[in-house]
Amino acid sequence: MLVPLLRRGLLAFLMALHAGLALHAAWRTSPTIDEFSHVPAGISYWQTGRFGLYHHNPPLAKLLAALPVLAARPVVDYSGSYAQAQAAGEPPGHVAFAEEFMRANTARYFDLFRLARIPIVLLSLLGMAILYRWGRELFGEWGGLLAAATWAFEPNLIAHAGVATTDMAATVLILAAVETFRRFLAAATLRGALVSGVVLGLALLTKFTALFLLPLFALFALLRRPRGRSWVLVPCVAFLVLNAGYLFEGTGRPLGSFPFLSTALTRPRTGGVPPHREARFYQMLFAQRQNRFEGTFFGRLPSPVPAEYLLGLDEQSFEASPGLAGGGYAVSLRGEVRRGGWWWYDLYTLLVKTPLALWVLGLLATVAAISAPTARRGLRVEAFWIAPAALLIALMSAMTGLDLGVRYLLPAFPFLFLGIARLAVTSRPVVPAILLGALAVSTLRVHPHELSYFNEMAGGPSRGGRHLLDSNLDWGQDLLELKRVLERRGVSGEIGLAYFGAVDPSLAGIRWFVPPRDPRTVPPGRSVASDGALRPGLYAISVNFLYGLPHRVRGPDGSSTAVDDGAFGYFRRLTPIDRAGYSIELFEVSADDAARLGYPPQAK
Repeated sequence: MLVPLLRRGLLAFLMALHAGLALHAAWRTSPTIDEFSHVPAGISYWQTGRFGLYHHNPPLAKLLAALPVLAARPVVDYSGSYAQAQAAGEPPGHVAFAEEFMRANTARYFDLFRLARIPIVLLSLLGMAILYRWGRELFGEWGGLLAAATWAFEPNLIAHAGVATTDMAATVLILAAVETFRRFLAAATLRGALVSGVVLGLALLTKFTALFLLPLFALFALLRRPRGRSWVLVPCVAFLVLNAGYLFEGTGRPLGSFPFLSTALTRPRTGGVPPHREARFYQMLFAQRQNRFEGTFFGRLPSPVPAEYLLGLDEQSFEASPGLAGGGYAVSLRGEVRRGGWWWYDLYTLLVKTPLALWVLGLLATVAAISAPTARRGLRVEAFWIAPAALLIALMSAMTGLDLGVRYLLPAFPFLFLGIARLAVTSRPVVPAILLGALAVSTLRVHPHELSYFNEMAGGPSRGGRHLLDSNLDWGQDLLELKRVLERRGVSGEIGLAYFGAVDPSLAGIRWFVPPRDPRTVPPGRSVASDGALRPGLYAISVNFLYGLPHRVRGPDGSSTAVDDGAFGYFRRLTPIDRAGYSIELFEVSADDAARLGYPPQAK
């Protein structure tokens, strides 16, 4: 009796520790770039019943994050940009609406986002519980605890459990979908089919990545050949849940009526250019390409999914396609910034962003699977974790336009942890215990900055910019940390700030001006962000800008200026005197420094 109680107590301890780390990080960090729009969009879905605002991702995670925020009764005004877009028959702009939400709730803006992160932490605990149950079934009680412990201490999972975005929701619900489908195939009951279909539908409502489950489940069904025809219910129920999640908005709209952008859904335009108000953001491309189904038999067929789901999927595909005008994210790897990524980006990301202790655990588990037949559970059993992990990593490696961060690989992590769980039956407990301790130490060393985690082989997060940028390191999360650093240093005056984020720094009580950009990066005919002088004083520069990732920088007058590659890279010629988290570095610039950098302080 004592041993089962001890094991349950260990699970409860692991879950409490994971939640505590995620919540502490959530309370200390500022809203990331994606959260800035995610949370206001989720609020709009509840209040309007429409899903056009920021349809770039499915709505479920945003809906969940918005629930505690709604309970706090924020100020939400639809009379501005939202009403103007509706009056023009155009999709509302998520950035403008998020900006208005920020202005209307300045006094408690950061507290509202802390509330929004709580449901994501709870989702992470749900994922840990599912993983424990599956691991226990495969490798016994200690196997379940080993799998749960890897989840509890993995820094990337802690980081994304503490932000109100879609990545943790997708990780948990993809895991849940595979687990419920596995159970359905084992028994082939009507109830199992219904449960599996519902969970699959919820996974599809979190992130477009979950679409890979459809061919994967078809393959599993062919291999396992469940009794009867109840397996047909799984996709049927899933698509019903998907449509219900959007309140069936736009379901059945003719396929030929959409202003598609991606190469998969368009072809070169023939004939004239019909007016299409929904295409306002990409009129030039719309004039060159047209809906692939337009004027065809298929164009008259009704869409089986909600309109905003299809538009969001098409838009994300377009934005990840560097070959199209206006498409392609700026991505970075080992100091090189370009549009369109590398096939080996995700493998490299795993190499430097995954703790070394996990690599050793994975190696030992692989050796055990090869050398110890008693540790194997048969391909028909283990395929349910091997296939999803392998397919996810292969899929993301092929989609080089989405080389944006380890977060796209997170759904593969829990499946890999199941493989590690076999060590519970092949080695003495002391071996995985020591490695779990090393994992915990590696994570606690960077807490509460797990979002910027890099392993020791990569030099840690302080050297992360030499390897990867964007959400791997700097997602705009350290604005509040910058405020703490300034208070600790006794700085109350104006500083130079180039912040890679969407939140207005004045909400954190920071007074700032935008540093001058390197004139070599300013296009002809455009002025630099300030008067061109590099004043002596304190400067805070986001790491993404230091290493040349293009974005927009906010000015104190509310303006937002696009900056090109290397605009603030000249600060790397100076030695930082401090840092806020690991994503903002501070520099003290003297008059001699300014002259040495080619910016005389009085130059105009």
